[in-house]
Amino acid sequence: MKHVVTFAALLCLLATAALADWQTVADGVAYQHYNSGGMDVHVARIDLTSPHVRVVTSRESDRGLRVSDFAKRAHAVIAINGDYFDPKMQPVGLALSPCGVWEGTKDTGREGVVAVGGGRAEIYPQKEVLDPPADWMTSAVSGWPMLVKQCHPLSPVELPGSDGFTRSPHPRTAVGVTEDGHTMFFVVADGRRKDAPGLTLARLAAFMRDELNVCSAMNLDGGGSSAMWVNDQIVNKPSDGSERRVADHLAVVLASELLACDEKPATVDEAALADAKKREEAEQRGNAANAPKTNANAGSQSATPQPTATPNGTTPNTTTSSPEKVPPQNDPSAKKLPPQP
Repeated sequence: MKHVVTFAALLCLLATAALADWQTVADGVAYQHYNSGGMDVHVARIDLTSPHVRVVTSRESDRGLRVSDFAKRAHAVIAINGDYFDPKMQPVGLALSPCGVWEGTKDTGREGVVAVGGGRAEIYPQKEVLDPPADWMTSAVSGWPMLVKQCHPLSPVELPGSDGFTRSPHPRTAVGVTEDGHTMFFVVADGRRKDAPGLTLARLAAFMRDELNVCSAMNLDGGGSSAMWVNDQIVNKPSDGSERRVADHLAVVLASELLACDEKPATVDEAALADAKKREEAEQRGNAANAPKTNANAGSQSATPQPTATPNGTTPNTTTSSPEKVPPQNDPSAKKLPPQP
């Protein structure tokens, strides 16, 4: 009997310790950092039924901001990057904010959609095209591919995409939803470091099902775009060494801090974009100054930025490696991702 009591007490202590790992960020919002087994993963858990918080996507005027700049502007307690995008900062799929659908975006079936509204969230696969979005949806962001379907984490064989993208470790951003649709998770996994190479999509899917108990999950843009903001700071380590500007975002804001649509600027905040670009250029100049000197015979080419190699060693068809001109997909065949159904 004594052994039974002792074992029960041990289980209780372990359960308490596990619960203690979640840090309260706001009413209905918690954050946890998983760092073990070569994984460096940041997770935010959101109770969508809480009257004190709202999950929103960025407005069209927030296009191209870094996650931290967007979070400050939206008064967010949690924020992450969203969809893949083109060199003009246009999301690949549907982008819906509380103020309406972004101009020029819609769900075409090329990607899936994560939709939020009315105290719940749903994740729709590619084949379920939302054109137009349902009336209950107040925010939506697109992504690819699905990671968990009907509570089943997809295996390496079941997941689409090339080996370089799907079955190789990379930094990742993803969103998951529980079976009842009332709890949502934001997940950012760091990568491209010796101690944390990143996650394959199958490992990310298994983590979200086994650790977070989600029944649906969607992969979003990853690589150097992956970033998470919690309580006034970026908590992960972006693989570029600094944050990358991204097209759209997902955030958790206090209901009392939610901006009305008439408070947004009429056009894209060009001043914010220009300031972000200046910071990037300054960082690039600093990196160039600290770089090892090349052979004198290299001539003026040593000062010309070269395209960043993709995971399989190929280079994008571009003349610069600056993030704002290179779509931040991980796949070597980025222009083919996400594929047409």
